[in-house]
Amino acid sequence: MKNAQVNRWLDFNKKRRLIEDKLDEQLAIQAHKLSLNEFYALYFLGLKDDEKLRLQELQAQVGLSQSAMSRLVVRLERPECGAIERTTCEDDKRGVYIHLTKVGEDVLKSTLPNIEPIIKENL
Repeated sequence: MKNAQVNRWLDFNKKRRLIEDKLDEQLAIQAHKLSLNEFYALYFLGLKDDEKLRLQELQAQVGLSQSAMSRLVVRLERPECGAIERTTCEDDKRGVYIHLTKVGEDVLKSTLPNIEPIIKENL
């Protein structure tokens, strides 16, 4: 039994995976060798005027579990990357902000021109 809605969903999902695979390939050959989720994290931080988000907000936007997000943050804040940094929330000492650093801004700026054509071609 065919279902038009399910078939549309499956087609959409297939196209999304194809685009994500192409983005992953492009990111892997960049100088910074970001994963797609790392790129998403930098991109979402870059959208904010103050270039910071609470950790939970960033986690929700990227769509990762708490443990996966923690690993991603650790990778991006390591000295060899330095794209982000953490700070404690002033109003809630249990909360953590993730900030895009100048290095992170530069990584994002150098990555976007190579990502945009893939998205444009495949949408």
